[in-house]
Amino acid sequence: MVALFVAFMFVSLVLVDLGMEKWKLWRTAQAALARRRAVAMTAAGLGEFCQLPEGVHLTSQHTWIKADPAAGLQIGADALIARAVGAVQRIILPRVGDQVTSGQPLFRLERNGCVVTIPATLTGQVMGVNDHLIDHPELLGSDPYGKGWVCQVIPTRGQQSDSRALRFGEPAVMWLEREAARFAEFIFGQMAPDLALGTTNLDGGIPAPGCLGELGPKAWSAFEASFLQPS
Repeated sequence: MVALFVAFMFVSLVLVDLGMEKWKLWRTAQAALARRRAVAMTAAGLGEFCQLPEGVHLTSQHTWIKADPAAGLQIGADALIARAVGAVQRIILPRVGDQVTSGQPLFRLERNGCVVTIPATLTGQVMGVNDHLIDHPELLGSDPYGKGWVCQVIPTRGQQSDSRALRFGEPAVMWLEREAARFAEFIFGQMAPDLALGTTNLDGGIPAPGCLGELGPKAWSAFEASFLQPS
């Protein structure tokens, strides 16, 4: 009788163990499925933001540049930054007359106590800033290529050669879509699988815009290092 009881307990433990392994495999499969869907949904979700206005060129550090005959070059943050950060609560603008250097901070975005620094991609002098962003920083997220422009810079002599590294037209749109997919992978890399599953939409897409704002300062620093620094 004792032998039968021991055998029964052994079989029960084996079955429980198998059940737990199957549950872990199911959770892993669900997380992987959500991840793949999030990558696709993020790229597709850029929607109208991928329709770049005429004359807008994108830089590798996710700023955009547009020639302004009256004040050199108009500069702002591109759709990826706008979508990642969402409704910005404060923008620290450069000052008119400041000398900016390529690779050094140009402006900063703040939300929920986190900060991301956007670097300059050229060297020159700030000739104007968008003062409307002081009272309405959310414009950067809602209209990044229009009312959300940040500043105007006149490049120093010799900076014209940087234009060869800019993206525009269809190549810029395709690059932005690839970066959106990379951003989705980045977001899931910052989350535990259970948390990732809990924060996906019913169709598997990650929260957007503003999904970066749901994470802490470490994720913001990692985003800055992965997407905004020169490669």
